[in-house]
Amino acid sequence: MAKTRVQEYLESFADQTIRFTPYALNKTGLVQSQVFLKIEDYVLICAPFQLSMSRGIFLVVLSPQEITFFQQFQKKLCSLNLTFQHTGSKKPLSLLIRGTLDRVGLVKGRQNVCMMDAIIRSCPNDLVEIIGNYLTAYTALKTQFESFKEKLIQVDVRSAKLMRYNNYMELLVGPAKTRATLFALSASSLTTRLSIEIPGVEVGASCSARLYFQIYQFTVNGKIVGVAKSPSGQSMVTANIEFAPELMEIIDDYFYRQSIQGRSTNS
Repeated sequence: MAKTRVQEYLESFADQTIRFTPYALNKTGLVQSQVFLKIEDYVLICAPFQLSMSRGIFLVVLSPQEITFFQQFQKKLCSLNLTFQHTGSKKPLSLLIRGTLDRVGLVKGRQNVCMMDAIIRSCPNDLVEIIGNYLTAYTALKTQFESFKEKLIQVDVRSAKLMRYNNYMELLVGPAKTRATLFALSASSLTTRLSIEIPGVEVGASCSARLYFQIYQFTVNGKIVGVAKSPSGQSMVTANIEFAPELMEIIDDYFYRQSIQGRSTNS
């Protein structure tokens, strides 16, 4: 007897967790402003942090006194209200999920913010599919990353148009930030020319780049592996960057569009 998609997802992803970055929120369709945790007669507005088929972790703004108060409900029943709005669907999907409040604790470095950890007693099939669909696509992007990470794209007028790149990026090194010109890009590296000199730009320094495309604006983190001077005397900085699903989607789409254009030219 053939397995259903829900059964396959339960077997493949039961213990895997989604961390709610802006990308994950966009892809799952979770409405961030409509996440509620109910504990007895109290309804708390939450910010989603992590979610699996068996557990959810949420951030809640509470005073120290309120945090102490809600700690008395640890190991007691609770419920979650999650709302999902998918592209192309007029009606949102609202899920009521029963669970147990496992832990209430302070968030280090965040005043008046606590973390509430809820165990899900039985994951609804709709939620299994949402989590499974996301993790399937995310896993595929990670696989593509290994295949594409050495394929360098020289950023010029043509490639920028194909990638739908807005020709704008910022490089951050420590507290310093400057606008930069993107010269080359791959799934695992980028080379930029700085518009002004900023301190700390040296091999081995951690950095991040904010990239602006038509479909995504996102940040990639990395480490500087090369610094040189351009003929005009400006700094050329090369960095190895971490996997970013937004960038992997863009690069995959770029090579697909490039292949379509190539076939059209040759036909």
